[in-house]
Amino acid sequence: MKKNMIAALLAVSSIAAAGGAQAVVITGSFLNPMLTTEINQSGLLPLFDISLGTLNSVTLTLVGNSESTTSLFNAAANPQTFSFQSILNYFFTFSNGVSVGAPAFTTTLATTGGFPTLGSGVTLNLGTTTDSGSAVVTGPLANFIGVGNFTVGCTTLSSSTFVGGGGNIQNIQNTTANCGADISYDYTPTITRVPEPTALWLLGVGLLGLVGVRRKFS
Repeated sequence: MKKNMIAALLAVSSIAAAGGAQAVVITGSFLNPMLTTEINQSGLLPLFDISLGTLNSVTLTLVGNSESTTSLFNAAANPQTFSFQSILNYFFTFSNGVSVGAPAFTTTLATTGGFPTLGSGVTLNLGTTTDSGSAVVTGPLANFIGVGNFTVGCTTLSSSTFVGGGGNIQNIQNTTANCGADISYDYTPTITRVPEPTALWLLGVGLLGLVGVRRKFS
C-alpha cells in the first residue's frame, strides 16, 4: 500500500512539472513616407531583451518602394534608335553592427523594353512605374540582443543606362521613394513553472494518504 501511494505521488509530481515552454514570436517594423529622391531616411527597431527568454533566430527584412514618371526627348537633328533603363539602388546601414550587401536591392524606375526609334524633337512618354524591393538580413544573434532600439539607415542612388541614341536622348524623370524594415524574433520564453491547482490538490490528497498509512502501520 505504501509503495503504491509513493508511486502515485511521483506521478503527481510529474504532472505538476510537465509542459515545456513553446517558441514565441515578437515583431517590430517601421515604414517611412514617400519622398523625392534621392532619399536619406532612417527608423528604429527593437533589440531583443534577453530577460524574455532564449533567442532562437532573427529575421530582418528590408523593404523599399519607388514610383517614377519618365519621358525621353530626342534632342538630335536625326531620329535615334536606342534602349533605356533606369533603376534605384537602396543602401542600408545599421547601428548594431549588422551589414548587408551594397546595394541591398534595386527597383525599376523605367524601361523602354526594347529598341524604339525616336524622331528628332520628339518626346517618348514612358508613363509611371511603381516597384518594390526587399532583402533579408542574417547576422549573429548577439548583434540583436540588448535593451532599447537600434537604428536602420537608408539612402538611394538612381542610375540610368542608354544603349544607342548617340548621347542625344534627354531623360526627364520625377521619382519618389521610401524605405522601411520589419524584424521578427523567435524565442523560447523563460518560464517559472507553478503547479496547477489540480496537481496541488492531488499532491495534498497523497500526503494525507501517506499520513494515514503511517498511522495504520505504526
